[in-house]
Amino acid sequence: MGKKDYSQLANDIVTNVGGKENVKSLIHCATRLRFRLNDQSKANKEVLEELPNVLTAVSAGGQYQVVIGDEVVPVYEAIMEQYGFSAVDSKSSAASSEVEESAQSENWFERFVAVISGIFTPFISVLAGVGVLKGIAILIATFHWLPESSAIYLILNTLASGVFTLLPIFIAITAADKFNTNKYIAVALAAAMIYPLTDAKIPDVAHLWGYAVDFKTYGGAVIPTILAIWLESHIERWFKKHLPAVTQLVFVPFLTLIVAGLLTFLVIGPLGTALGTGLAYGYKFLYELSPLIAGGILGATFQIFVIFGLHWGILPISLINIQTYGYDTLLAVMMVAVAGQFGAVFGSIFKAKKLKNKEIAISAAISGFFGITEPAIYGINLKYKKGFIFGIVGGALGGAVVSAAGVKCFSYTPIMNIFEMPLFIGKNSSIVWAFIGFFVALLSSFLLVLIFGFNESNTEKLFAKVTSGKKSITEKKTAKLGLDHVDEAASAVESAETEIDTTNLTLTDTVVSPIEGKSVPLSTVNDPVFSSGAMGNGAAVIPSIGTCVSPVDGELTVAFPTGHAYGIKAESGVEILIHIGINTVELKGHYFDPKVEAGAKVKKGDILTLFEPDKIKEAGYDTTTMVIVTNTNDYEAVVPHVNASASADSVLIQTYKK
Repeated sequence: MGKKDYSQLANDIVTNVGGKENVKSLIHCATRLRFRLNDQSKANKEVLEELPNVLTAVSAGGQYQVVIGDEVVPVYEAIMEQYGFSAVDSKSSAASSEVEESAQSENWFERFVAVISGIFTPFISVLAGVGVLKGIAILIATFHWLPESSAIYLILNTLASGVFTLLPIFIAITAADKFNTNKYIAVALAAAMIYPLTDAKIPDVAHLWGYAVDFKTYGGAVIPTILAIWLESHIERWFKKHLPAVTQLVFVPFLTLIVAGLLTFLVIGPLGTALGTGLAYGYKFLYELSPLIAGGILGATFQIFVIFGLHWGILPISLINIQTYGYDTLLAVMMVAVAGQFGAVFGSIFKAKKLKNKEIAISAAISGFFGITEPAIYGINLKYKKGFIFGIVGGALGGAVVSAAGVKCFSYTPIMNIFEMPLFIGKNSSIVWAFIGFFVALLSSFLLVLIFGFNESNTEKLFAKVTSGKKSITEKKTAKLGLDHVDEAASAVESAETEIDTTNLTLTDTVVSPIEGKSVPLSTVNDPVFSSGAMGNGAAVIPSIGTCVSPVDGELTVAFPTGHAYGIKAESGVEILIHIGINTVELKGHYFDPKVEAGAKVKKGDILTLFEPDKIKEAGYDTTTMVIVTNTNDYEAVVPHVNASASADSVLIQTYKK
């Protein structure tokens, strides 16, 4: 069998990234071609995703990335043979400049959404959980099931309210990771912002040379805390760069806290508060121009924002509204938008003729009932288009109802479902109208699907068509949706493994964690190619130490000399990709010490590479390590096991066949 010819594919890829003249440079990593283009608008994403061997194309970090997968190396070589592009990434002169240029290559809203998403996603499940707790506490108080002075009520209300008062602590922890700063210094700064709330002796306002300094305005503060930690990260890095190493242990946190603390209370805090208040006023002004129209538009568009991850730029407004006014109207609209997509996929259960679609719809409807719509969107509604449109119609009708009725939410939750309904109980609000809006959205989309169907015979995919045996992004996200769908919340993904029925399946292989650290769902990874499941199903690990070992017995099919990525084919047939960090190929091997080469036979536990997580973070890179079964489609089920922590020999993924 002759060697596969990639010359035509190489020519087609270059043509559709804008031609030879549009390419500054080209490098590749374990899965994708990374182009630097003069003008990214010249790239034709739709045509690229139609090409054989191309899984998807994304713009990220100033690069135009064409995702190939296992065959990336021969495709790269074919392109370089024909065109001879520069293999020097024009952005890689230094780690710090890499980060800065990456930020500059994205617009401000993309950067803002990425930051907000990275900060709130890790504890989204906690916010959702305490939302339910708050609802229970409201019911107890409203219907006088217990005296408000009773210990049980006080405990429940404290559990539900503590997170929001101390929210700056949670933000500090995750923002420290996002801004690559010492999380303990960040938490110390956030704690200082909250501390005045705990001491009655501290006045609300003090004056410095006539300048009023607020001390008790930062309970639950979002924007001031994010700005404060961002500022602190730059101050800390400056002191680490200029202070002698022998003095840094004590004087870096000492000086950072002094400078960052003064600037936070005198400048950043008031500025952040003003920005938040301005957002709240602006939203309220636009909303009150016509609540019915505003609710209809928001109800129709909110799930579109979810598809692109843009809802993270909107959700903080709800939290700010509650802090500013004591209530919010956006969450009610969000709830009915969710109900619209839930109703559409619920209707698909009854209209599906294909058994596979019926199974997917049932699983997605269960997730939708709990407020998680991505399985419904990617599995059925968006895949066949009609259901998604009907869900939008339902969301618009429900949004108009709850907004016209003045439904308000009095406590924040990022995931809206029927269990959060008590949050709508309060002054000048109506839980009855909340229920009415919910069921208007649900029933309208449900009935539309029942009457008109969901276009099951449609084979045209929204993102890409099936070519050369490869599945589109939409299909890959939901190929086994009943078993391992992509969820909006980490908690839902974690619980998914308990819902998988493998009774009639045979366990074919167990993949252990190659790295010690905290295991997380693949869907939470801050890289759309990995998180979407385009490369296959799996899990991710946030390393606590810098040792990566083989998770299976097998042969190394890929071993990058940079030490950041490895492909292993296990003796059982499972094919594993281990990718240490996001975009770490740009480090060109710095902070990695690879121990093996391609073609080597490895045993489970053999060291593949040593690396330095702290230095990689300091260089501005995310160290989250992806462990992916690249031949996912060969299995009936690929089951991730996400736990709070993972040792280097704990079970991370299991594969099953009939």
